Amino acid sequence: MPATSLPPAQDTELSLSVERAYRESLVTDRLGALWSLILAKCVLAQWAIQRFAIPVSGPLYIWTLTLIMGVVASLYYLHAHRVKLYLLPTHFRVNAAVLAGLLVALGFVAYAYFAQRLLPAPLAAALAAVLLGSWSLARAALRRAWPPLFGAFLWWGVAATSLRSSADQALLWLGLGLLCAQALPGFAVAARASRQRV
Repeated sequence: MPATSLPPAQDTELSLSVERAYRESLVTDRLGALWSLILAKCVLAQWAIQRFAIPVSGPLYIWTLTLIMGVVASLYYLHAHRVKLYLLPTHFRVNAAVLAGLLVALGFVAYAYFAQRLLPAPLAAALAAVLLGSWSLARAALRRAWPPLFGAFLWWGVAATSLRSSADQALLWLGLGLLCAQALPGFAVAARASRQRV
């Protein structure tokens, strides 16, 4: 008995489309988790440089080199898995549209903190954590997965803790949030999707 009532050619095309969508989802889940890990490493290294007065240029040796290598590795990874990322908003899916909105909002927080000096560090870290928690909540709803929901509650806990912490600990809480509330749930979602497919 056929799995669908579609003609054989259309059934094959549907199967290929489902397989492609699954592969793209798995690849982007893994990339998202890896980028969370990369950003956690950069933020925690920057915190250590400031906290322990290490004579290293964080923007040059931590951020620039790491982000360049991360972008190059991501492009090779996407090419190896034949996945295309669409940068035009008219081609976004819901997940990508929410992520783009999050990045714009985080950009405004970063601009208000770094360029305008309008926000104290604990408040900037708390706002970033609240936004990332909202992203995790949306992701939990879209993926119907528990790990991002757990990550959302962790992010909101990080936000509350950041508000009560000193300015020199803001990066520490943000880095720990990226590691525990973003990267680990991201890897859990990718592992769960991989196991369900087998």
